[in-house]
Amino acid sequence: MMTPSDLLPVPPLAETAARYLQWVRPLLDDEGFAGLQQRTARFVGHEGAILQQKLLHFADSKQESSWLIDGWLNTYLSAREPLPLVSNVGFAVAAQGRLNGIWGLANWLAAAAAVHADYLRGYIAAEVTPQGKTVCMRQWQVLQGAMRIAEAGCDRYEFAAPDAANRHIGIFWHGYYYRLEALDAAGLPHSAESFQTALVQITGNTVENPYPVTVPTLSGSGQWAEIRLRLLEHAHNDKLLAQMKEDLFHVSLLDEAGLSADEELCLATFRSGCWVYKPLSYCFNLASSHLAIHCEHTWLDGGMIKSLTTRILQKSAEPAKPTAASVPVMSRQEWILGETEKQKWSEWLQQYAQKADKMRVSSCETGWPIQPVKGVSQDALIQFALQYAQLRTWGCVRNTYEAVDVSHFQSGRTECIRPLSAESLALVRALSENKADTALLQAALSEHKNRVKACKTGHGVNRHMLGLQWMANQYSVATEWFDEPAYQLLTEDFLSTSTLGDGNAILRFAFAPTSKGGLGINYTMLPQSWLLTITHTQSQENDVQCFQTAFKEGACKLCTLAFG
Repeated sequence: MMTPSDLLPVPPLAETAARYLQWVRPLLDDEGFAGLQQRTARFVGHEGAILQQKLLHFADSKQESSWLIDGWLNTYLSAREPLPLVSNVGFAVAAQGRLNGIWGLANWLAAAAAVHADYLRGYIAAEVTPQGKTVCMRQWQVLQGAMRIAEAGCDRYEFAAPDAANRHIGIFWHGYYYRLEALDAAGLPHSAESFQTALVQITGNTVENPYPVTVPTLSGSGQWAEIRLRLLEHAHNDKLLAQMKEDLFHVSLLDEAGLSADEELCLATFRSGCWVYKPLSYCFNLASSHLAIHCEHTWLDGGMIKSLTTRILQKSAEPAKPTAASVPVMSRQEWILGETEKQKWSEWLQQYAQKADKMRVSSCETGWPIQPVKGVSQDALIQFALQYAQLRTWGCVRNTYEAVDVSHFQSGRTECIRPLSAESLALVRALSENKADTALLQAALSEHKNRVKACKTGHGVNRHMLGLQWMANQYSVATEWFDEPAYQLLTEDFLSTSTLGDGNAILRFAFAPTSKGGLGINYTMLPQSWLLTITHTQSQENDVQCFQTAFKEGACKLCTLAFG
């Protein structure tokens, strides 16, 4: 039985190979699969065995963390494209009715500052999963204040010192950066009333900065790393960047009226006005009081965001506690730019806008025709409905990424379930012909449960194979395995899916598709319905409408079959 401090295991190679063949089988025809079986046996007996031993040796050297985490972080930090278009995530906070106007935001900021103060004082204990496993709290380190730093080739992460005294937050409004004290000299958070006073003062400034502070981060790390070096030639800019790293979190104030809920989330994800290299930013639309969290995804996952949001919501509802007595110190800042940068500024903004303006968020909600029965996985049913929707929309079912949280391991992040199985494919094909029965459903549910269990215990396929691939690259072990068409099929994410379960803290979230032509999908299990949120491009709108209709149809059929 696992202990709270278990290391992420390296599964036996033969076990992963067998699971790999099982998971990739629905994507191949008989001839292709027969050839793959032979090549898999050769890989396991030859270069795969060498790579396995090197990975095991590497894992032995990572007794205080994980064999996965360094490569995981480097994968994110090596991305050169604009972060909102490849990995950042926008989360809609599920408390919109309680966040009215400036006062609502001020109350949120006071509560958030108090949670950061609790962390810095060591008052936040490690969380425990429903199975009794202690969650690794490494992701919470961002509450010290942190920032991703753009570098040539591969970025790095830097953290502020874990001190509570005299800590600040950054607020972006009309292109300017306002630095506001959040914790005083005693480490106490300022009151909601103090934050309200500061916010009124900030939003009273109507002058637009012709060179918005956050623009260069929208270029992606390849270009931003070069721009950053030029900016650092001036001592003022060096100090400004250092201050932004030290900030506990950032706030982006927007003012766009008449947006739908989907448009609000799209705005917060792709046109947030945030410093997109900050792990935690809050986007607040003054016109609607909509609050979202814009997350730089390298260091933290959705589970941590949900837990943090829950704590802030709880803190905001508590009776007032001792807070800083003074009004927070505030300053307005901007870059000092040379003529070259001034000429390029609008060009950089327009280049990003051309891409970001093509992104869309579309949601649909489907109620249950029959009340669910406990013991039947709603998560699995939703995955089957997504496969059904693929079949009905495109006539085939391609591979899906389903994230599963493994933060109960040291430095644990997520594992990848491939929910498409021979059993689920048989089920959705039968559903499309109105021939499905409970035997097909039970077989699909059982297989999905097996895959969840394998991933939860650190025995998934994708991360193990990724580790072997890293070893091949590091030690120059010759192999064609990772160029296999079958391997490419299994690691393709036509649908990239993720859920945080219920909508009690985070209602839904949006993220760019992870493959060209694919979809980014979040689903939330509400008390009486399922909420599906799809991120896609403008050119996919018609297909997405058909997909949503088919999803509702499949969900209705599955609920009737499962609970009828």
